[in-house]
Amino acid sequence: MAMNLKLQMRLSQQLIMTPQLQQAIKLLQLSRVELEELIDQALVENPVLEESAEHEAAPEESDEAGRLREEREAAELRAKETGLNDQEWQQYIESGSGVINERYSSSEGDEPNLEATLATADSLPDHLSWQLEMSNLSPIETALGEQMIGNLDEDGYLTVSLGEIFHWNPEMQAEILQEMKKGGLRLPIPEFTDSSLFDSKHQSQEKAPPRQRKKRGPKEAPVFEEDAVQEEDGAVPMSVDPAVVAVAEGVLRFIQTFDPTGVGARNLQECLQIQLRAMKLEDQLPYAMVTEDLKLLESKDLRRIARRHKVELEEVVDAYKLIMSLEPKPGRPFGGDRPQHIIPDVFIFKTAGENTENENQVGHYRVVLNESGIPRLRINDYYRRLSEVNTAGDGSLTREYIQEKIKAGNWLMKSIEQRQKTILKVTRSILKHQYEFFEKGISHLRPLVLKDVAEDIQVHESTVSRITTNKYVHSPQGLFELKYFFTSGIDQGQGEVISSKKIKDMIQRIIEGEDVKEPLTDIQIADILFQKSKIRVARRTVAKYREALNLLPSNRRKQMF
Repeated sequence: MAMNLKLQMRLSQQLIMTPQLQQAIKLLQLSRVELEELIDQALVENPVLEESAEHEAAPEESDEAGRLREEREAAELRAKETGLNDQEWQQYIESGSGVINERYSSSEGDEPNLEATLATADSLPDHLSWQLEMSNLSPIETALGEQMIGNLDEDGYLTVSLGEIFHWNPEMQAEILQEMKKGGLRLPIPEFTDSSLFDSKHQSQEKAPPRQRKKRGPKEAPVFEEDAVQEEDGAVPMSVDPAVVAVAEGVLRFIQTFDPTGVGARNLQECLQIQLRAMKLEDQLPYAMVTEDLKLLESKDLRRIARRHKVELEEVVDAYKLIMSLEPKPGRPFGGDRPQHIIPDVFIFKTAGENTENENQVGHYRVVLNESGIPRLRINDYYRRLSEVNTAGDGSLTREYIQEKIKAGNWLMKSIEQRQKTILKVTRSILKHQYEFFEKGISHLRPLVLKDVAEDIQVHESTVSRITTNKYVHSPQGLFELKYFFTSGIDQGQGEVISSKKIKDMIQRIIEGEDVKEPLTDIQIADILFQKSKIRVARRTVAKYREALNLLPSNRRKQMF
């Protein structure tokens, strides 16, 4: 078969993602805070960009002339809005009508700076490390305690086994054994439950090859089962000396005496036991219930607990009340980030009447973009003039550089403007589709998908998805993320579809109003929805929505008293 070379012409279309287009798409999905950070970074990296002042006096005006002009414009604006002249406006102000009381401020200007009101919240590791440093421990015990504190989760639980601590710090094991020989440890070492464990373990290591190590026998204490840590790539588990594990157990028990009570536990049972021991209740019924009947406590089977311990039901109820008063998450006061205040990207205001001339007006509501806090950019006049000057030699390179930066700055400003316009369009479309929600509340929220808004404003669905991510709207009904208004629905037949968020809200209200001693099951909730609102929902759907709302099932919502 002969092979020939020939030329062919083909006409094709393809989308090329230029850096400018990628930047424009990226801007759509940025949150307000991220957009402000990007603008600040652009001001630093692009020398031709500068922040324009929102109110600038004309160059020929003096400061006094500019102040008088601003006062005159403000008076004209007030007269236009209220229909009052300056004299009538002064009387209106002096009468106290419509005046919002200002917060107290010192007349001497001695208000504290903003920096003086800021404070760093104390974290759980910092709080525990401070207590550890105040303890009179040896350096190796302090280092071991720091390792344990660093492996606590935000609830105060130890997330690793004692063997894993030495897996990542093998040299610490040798240091502990050396300190034990010197007698330099300060904390008491817990006794072994099996005195032959230490010798038998080392004998098995000597007789067996590394990859044929014998498994531990059934007589070994379970506390050491977790201390053979499997290394990566199928290597032989690293052995941890039982004496070292005992030292680590002693340090852990010492940390468990720190504030908050219950910290350093490895599970819920140990956490509750630590708190009961701090209350000197080791020999009492609550401690026995936590140790032996944790599953029965979870199911609230108090009668069976009373029969097992051969006590009266009233004693079990009192012990149950005490256990329920304990803190299952000791690190809760320290956990989590500080709350962040959300600044809405767009506002929806209710107006007195309809204004068909304003494109941002929908019925009695007006959509207003929140542009406060976002710097307004412009190209510096000096660099713009410099880019238009014809130069030769090395100056031409400077001119090309400035022109490139001006082009990048113009594209950034255009992308930001397009982003703001798209947010406005999407919010206006959501307002049209969910008008009844803004009028009457969540019970009138209708199903809405991205395609509905995309077809309304003639953009792609991906654009709507990006523009509604991490964007918030402030409305008379509250503060919502724009994605909140996109919800699926349940078909009720005859073309009627009910929003899933509406059903979730109804389920939550039903559970909040139930009898806590006789909570409603999922089947009963489904029956109530049909009887009161004619909404047909399967039991599985009720259970699914209930779990999405973080609501427990009926057997766990039941309260004994």
